Amino acid sequence: MKEGRPHYAYNWGGLEWSTASSPQALPPGPHTVRFEFAYDGGAPGSGGTGRLFVDDAGVGEVRIPRTHPFMYSADEGVDVGTDNETTVTEDYVEGDNEFTGKINKVTIEAK
Repeated sequence: MKEGRPHYAYNWGGLEWSTASSPQALPPGPHTVRFEFAYDGGAPGSGGTGRLFVDDAGVGEVRIPRTHPFMYSADEGVDVGTDNETTVTEDYVEGDNEFTGKINKVTIEAK
């Protein structure tokens, strides 16, 4: 979230960034924010298309040219509501990025 707008940012090793952003801020109240990644298939590290949704409406799409082929560093982990390690983008400062809203639920599905 930045300035009330949801964003999805993919950082490929600090060399390439791919971002999908909602053009509008969310109005107050509960919302469902969802991100889907359609992998191109093929060799490990191939790219795909990322789509960002708010309340089931598509609000942003990004082409991700390549992905990390196997796994991220165990040091980074997965953070929700804050980024505890290195920043994903230069849009915020490390250690000063806590989401101040309420997150009721996080669901991750791998298909």
